[in-house]
Amino acid sequence: VIFLTAIVVFAVTFHFFTTTFNDTARHATGEEAYDTYFKMSRAFVFTSNKISFLIGATLFAGYLLGRLKSTADKRSNNQNKARANENDSGAFVLLVNMKFSELSHRDTFLQLIKPVCQDVIANEGPNSSGTTLSYQVAISDKNPLMVVVMERYSDKDNGYLTVHKSGMEFLKFRKELQGMQERGDVEISGESYIETGLGFV
Repeated sequence: VIFLTAIVVFAVTFHFFTTTFNDTARHATGEEAYDTYFKMSRAFVFTSNKISFLIGATLFAGYLLGRLKSTADKRSNNQNKARANENDSGAFVLLVNMKFSELSHRDTFLQLIKPVCQDVIANEGPNSSGTTLSYQVAISDKNPLMVVVMERYSDKDNGYLTVHKSGMEFLKFRKELQGMQERGDVEISGESYIETGLGFV
C-alpha cells in the first residue's frame, strides 16, 4: 500500500510538471518559443536532489497513510471482536453494590477506583483487548452513601477472571478495598448476570 501510494503521488506530480511545461510552450512561437523552452527547462529540471526529495516525500506520505489505515483497521477489528464475543455467548455482567458508613470513606473509594477505571479503558477497552465492554461507577441519587459499580465483560472466564482480575491497578485496588471492609468503612454485596440480547446497551 505504501509503495503503490508513493508511485501514484510521484506519477501525478511528474505529470503535472511536464503537462504545465508542454502547455505553456505550445502557445509560444519563434524566438518566444525558444526562450520559453529554455527558461522552463531550467525551471523544471529534475536534478538528483529534487528527485530524491520528491521520492522521499511521497514515500513518507505513503507511510503516514499506511499507519493511519493500520490503526483504523486494528481498532475496527477489536470492536468487531468484542461485539462477536458479546453476541455469541451473551456478555457477562457484574453489579457491585456498596454502602459506606461516611461520605469521607465513599470519597476515598472513588479516589482508589479511579486508576482502575483508567487502566481498564487503556488495556481492556475497545481500543486494546476489547474484553471489557463497559465499566462505570455510579452514586445513588437518593442516598449519597450508596455506590454501584456496573461492569460488562465479553465473557466470564477470559474477560473477567483472566484479563480484568489480573490487572495491576485492580490488584492494588482490591487490597485497599479489603482493608476498608475489615475496618467497617463499607458493606459490599453483588450479583452477576448473563445478558440475553434483548434490548440494547
